[in-house]
This record gives sequence, structure tokens and C-alpha cells, in this order.
Amino acid sequence: MKFDCTGVILAGGKNSRLPGKKKAFRKIGDLMILETIYELFSNLFKEIIIVVNEPEEFAGWDMTVVTDIIPSKCALAGLHAGLFYASFPHAYVTACDTPFVKQSVVEYIVRQIEPGYEVVVPRTDDGIETLSAVYSKDCIPLIERNLEKNIFMIKKFFRKKKVKEIPVEQLKLLDPQMRFIFNVNTPKDLEKAKIIDKSEQ
Repeated sequence: MKFDCTGVILAGGKNSRLPGKKKAFRKIGDLMILETIYELFSNLFKEIIIVVNEPEEFAGWDMTVVTDIIPSKCALAGLHAGLFYASFPHAYVTACDTPFVKQSVVEYIVRQIEPGYEVVVPRTDDGIETLSAVYSKDCIPLIERNLEKNIFMIKKFFRKKKVKEIPVEQLKLLDPQMRFIFNVNTPKDLEKAKIIDKSEQ
């Protein structure tokens, strides 16, 4: 059974630290990172939205392809667009460069949705992980306010009492290495991801 929730993939980054082919199209093993995320989201969500800068490059994918409504080429603007176009009241949001997304983790996070909360976010050893989290459409005006003020850090719009954090201990039961938050930002990350992938074959 699929969740009444939109899966949002943010793919509008500038790729500045990993020049060349877009991160979403980089292959880890046999699959592009985007294929891995898409397959997982297809199993879990009734709707998938991808937020991009160049829509033509994503033609042919069975997803709703959108661009920023408030152009600033930052993750917050991408989150805003994903929520704006989402048909469901909540969206699970991930970056396009996370090759080890894990179904059990995503399911667990989405199941934590409950009335009264605008954000469901995992806590890791390094802090909260805002790009593996669930957001309510109620966040849209808060995000718009921050974009207008050029406040681009995602967690800056959070209202503490409306945020549900998932403890790191709980997440490690599902993903002991916390690989679901690993993202490919640099050539070094890409090589590390390929090594991890081979070790898990």
C-alpha cells in the first residue's frame, strides 16, 4: 500500500563541487542515483515530484517535473516548489544525490506524521537531517517569509513546538551505518559511494 504522501526529489543544485554530469545521473553500480530514489519512491508514494533547474533534461521520467517558483537555486526554494505542487498534505523530501536511501527508514519517518506537527525530521550524530524529512504544506508561508528575507537555511523556518524529531538511536536500528543520509557532493564522495556499493553486493 502506498502512502497518501508526495515524494519530492530536489535536483536543482549547482553541482559546483562535482563538475560534469548532474549528480542525479551519476551511476553507483548499475543504477543512476536518480533511478535508485525513483524506484523506492514509486513503491512508497502515490505521487513523485522532482524539482530541477533544466526540466528538459528530465523529460521521459514518470514524475511531475517542476522548477523553483521563487528562483534562488537553493534547497529551501526547491522545498517550497515541491510542497507548493504536492497534491497531498505532506511530502517526504530528499536530495537527488543520496544513493543509499533505505525503504524501512523512509517508511518509519513517514509513519511518524501526526496532526499538530509541520515537520518530521531525523536526528543524526551531526544534527538534524533536513533533506530526509517530511514537511506539511502548512510550511509554505513560513518558507516564503524566509526566502523573502534571504534566509536560506532550511531549519531556520522551523517552529520548535511543531517539529517532531526522530532519535538517532531509533534510526540506527533500521540503518546501523546511517547510510540513508550519505550524499555525493564531491569526486571523493562518489568514489566512496562506489566502494560502499561494491561491499554490499
